[in-house]
Amino acid sequence: MKKVLDFLMSNPITSAVATLITYAFYGAVIGLCTVPSIYLITFVNSQIDLIGIKEYAIFGITLGLAVYLYFITSILVFGVLERLLILGFKPGRYKTNSLTFVRWLIYSGLHVILLNTTMPFVAGTFWGQLFYKILGAKIGKNVFINTKGLHDAYLLTIEDNVVIGGDANISCHTFEGNTLTLGKITIRKNTLVCAEAYIMPGADIGENCNIGIKSYVRKNRKVEDKSIIMTIPGIPAKKVAQIIKEEK
Repeated sequence: MKKVLDFLMSNPITSAVATLITYAFYGAVIGLCTVPSIYLITFVNSQIDLIGIKEYAIFGITLGLAVYLYFITSILVFGVLERLLILGFKPGRYKTNSLTFVRWLIYSGLHVILLNTTMPFVAGTFWGQLFYKILGAKIGKNVFINTKGLHDAYLLTIEDNVVIGGDANISCHTFEGNTLTLGKITIRKNTLVCAEAYIMPGADIGENCNIGIKSYVRKNRKVEDKSIIMTIPGIPAKKVAQIIKEEK
């Protein structure tokens, strides 16, 4: 299998064909999500004649409802398809010529489409959380998620009373050195993850923590209970070796 994947990915022609097939799949999924909306528009259009302001108003409202019907349908369709693509995924390291990586790549394409079409409009709502739960995220009670940036959420655990701020980026994967790394992230009870914070795979954030605005939690870092993590603006850049020495 690895030799076949190496050939498909290294040959420009087979790579282009595989990309076109993948795009066709994505297009078909988007089209499937529009079916209920098209049916609604067609039905309403068959019931009215566009001859006056009242009829135009009804048709305009129908178009708006159709858009939000698409959002709901896409949450369900994309969620189920993404879940099927990631069945059996476990934390670990995967080379680009592995079947797991290819499946993850297709899954990620679907995920990016949803993140840039539907999720900006449903973040912070029941539907946004439902999508992450369909993917397999473990989400506790009284959790508020005001971001679209939960990546590989099937490896994510969010306990009770957690708040995740706008544009926070919680990523259970990294891609370095032609290797995909998947790792679990746990955010424990009563923790606040502020806007634009970035949390990397393997992070384990304790209870009652505050991850400040635009703060960064490195891979595999354990944050103790009641910690405050904060990036302080204005500090000059330093060499990594200096930072590590100072943290010790």
